[in-house]
Amino acid sequence: MASIVDYIRSTVDGFETKPINRLDGLVFSWLANLHIPEDEPKSLTDEGITIAELGNRADLLGFCAPAYDSKNSEALLKACAASSRFGSVTVCRAADEWSRTAEKQFSALTFLLPQGAFLAFRGTDNTLVGWKENFNMAFRDTVPSQEEAKAYVERIGNALKCSLWLGGHSKGGNLAMYGAAFCDPLTRLRIERVFAFDAPGLSKQAVALSFWNDTVGLIDRTMPEESLVGLLWSTPDVEATIVQSTNMSILQHSPFSWTVEGDDFATVRALSYDAYRMGKRINGWMESLSASDRERLVELLFKLVRATGEPTASGLLQSLATNSLDLVFQRLDGLPADDQAFFKNSLEDLAATILLGPAPANPQTPSERANAAVDKVDDLTAKFNSTQAKLDKLLGL
Repeated sequence: MASIVDYIRSTVDGFETKPINRLDGLVFSWLANLHIPEDEPKSLTDEGITIAELGNRADLLGFCAPAYDSKNSEALLKACAASSRFGSVTVCRAADEWSRTAEKQFSALTFLLPQGAFLAFRGTDNTLVGWKENFNMAFRDTVPSQEEAKAYVERIGNALKCSLWLGGHSKGGNLAMYGAAFCDPLTRLRIERVFAFDAPGLSKQAVALSFWNDTVGLIDRTMPEESLVGLLWSTPDVEATIVQSTNMSILQHSPFSWTVEGDDFATVRALSYDAYRMGKRINGWMESLSASDRERLVELLFKLVRATGEPTASGLLQSLATNSLDLVFQRLDGLPADDQAFFKNSLEDLAATILLGPAPANPQTPSERANAAVDKVDDLTAKFNSTQAKLDKLLGL
């Protein structure tokens, strides 16, 4: 089965003759993971540097290393450097903001095309700061990287005065949607498309505060059939394209597992029912907590995580697999009794919700009964669509 790297290698038409499509959006979104060397100052300006120049630098490959799939990322960069479609594209206006005290992790690149500019936002990196900022989205209306995304869209839009495309994978897609929804109206008028690849949505408060109604028609959401990340939070009135993946469960988050057919992804009719149910249960559990309880839980979780002394997510996982769990439990034992009880009860409630579903409710008011009926219909519809999608695959449709 073909992948996004196969698409890059097989396509020969330049952007002058073949418009930007969804696969191009994913390519640029993933290239946002490039860590531009400090000795490439041109990448910070409008002058920029071509993808071919970047990809042909042997010492750059070590910089192309997101939290996972570094081998495939290097293959993608090499394919882009050798490609008649991507090699001559200029990379410019690189931005990289990281702060432990502000709990901010933001990076973006601009790609200059004949039609305009593609603004690509990086997803979560390997630092615990990046992951902490993600968790902060559970209780804050906005986080620093989202504000940076808004400012970046406006800054590039004002500087280049051309048509804009925005995109990102995972957290990067969230930043692209936020930047489009909150940027000034004149800049938004020049946005052609916003690509969000398996990206969490915005909080309900952010949707209410933004120009969401003016942004909905611009958003192109893509997620795999067993998505989890892409189902978090809210993207009201935006239908997603569901794509086939060669991986299972959460591993489908890697876009290198998404199957490509021609100039687009191979699609399926619907999400798997298991993914739909998991996303609904996790979102429902988060909404059942007050914002202050969500904040308390996140802060306690990262207080325990910091006991390991690991600064990266990959280092944390390796450490927990060896000898750091004792440090975590020691830190947990040292917490005040009410914090210990709150943390343990919250995790137990989350586990029970994921495994068994939410606690049975007894709707009383007409509104509550109507919502319960809608939930039941939605559940039956998701189950039916999931079954139909499985039959389509079995029959080769």
